[in-house]
Amino acid sequence: MATGIIGRNFEVTDEIRALVNKKLDKIIERLFDDVIDVRVMLQVEKYRNICEILIVGKEHDVKSVQESQSSMPDAINSAIDHVKRQAQKNREKIRDHHRHGDVPAEDEERLS
Repeated sequence: MATGIIGRNFEVTDEIRALVNKKLDKIIERLFDDVIDVRVMLQVEKYRNICEILIVGKEHDVKSVQESQSSMPDAINSAIDHVKRQAQKNREKIRDHHRHGDVPAEDEERLS
């Protein structure tokens, strides 16, 4: 898995890079099966700190764009929380979709 962290009008420090890698690794390990690519873009525009995260997977992609007026770590944390919620929702959809299969014979007899 390749992780790219890019800064636009913002210098990505080692602390920020470590924060992003630590949090993303934790989420990807728990919630994603086959991750192909991870891209993080950190951007500063006037008073806005923007964090955009794109996770490209084998079966699905997750994208989150969050901004914060206070600091870049706040924008990163809110974007990562948003990615986490999307991944959990997507995982539940896949799980629910696969559960509704054939009704066992015992249940068919009981329903008749």
